[in-house]
Amino acid sequence: MERNDESYLTELAKGSHEAFRALFMQYFPKVKFFINQLIKSETIAEELAQDVFMKLWEYRQRLSIATSFNAYIFRMAKNSALNHLEHKYLEDTYAETLGKTELSFTIESEIYARELELLEQLIVAQMPPRRKSIYELSRKKGLRNDEIAAQLGISPKTVENQLNIALKTIRKRM
Repeated sequence: MERNDESYLTELAKGSHEAFRALFMQYFPKVKFFINQLIKSETIAEELAQDVFMKLWEYRQRLSIATSFNAYIFRMAKNSALNHLEHKYLEDTYAETLGKTELSFTIESEIYARELELLEQLIVAQMPPRRKSIYELSRKKGLRNDEIAAQLGISPKTVENQLNIALKTIRKRM
């Protein structure tokens, strides 16, 4: 270790803000540049470099530097960048997988809905003519029971009964 780094580290372990500031001013630009070379984002590189120095401050009393401070701080920076890249990879993979899954569910749901609609059409096609026309006027054209009764010249009670039978038939067969 350089003499300055060693003395700064001794002071840092005692909680010296001046020692931390001196190390920060000397190494922060280098650490930020190093991280930026790995992850290719200056904004994130700055955040990660700040995190490295935050950890340095947090663990200042437990620092065990066997080689040089320079090697130690750059190892921290490398680990921080690699952790970020791994996390980003996992996020991207998860988002991609989720997107494919949602697309798959959407396609399956659409196919299922079409199959149900086709089945409903087949069931309605097999109904007696009057029941079929009442059901279609109600469900396809959105007419109320009294409007259907007036249009077909039958009682609203007959419309209600025929609709109930039609719906029971559809539910039963589906």
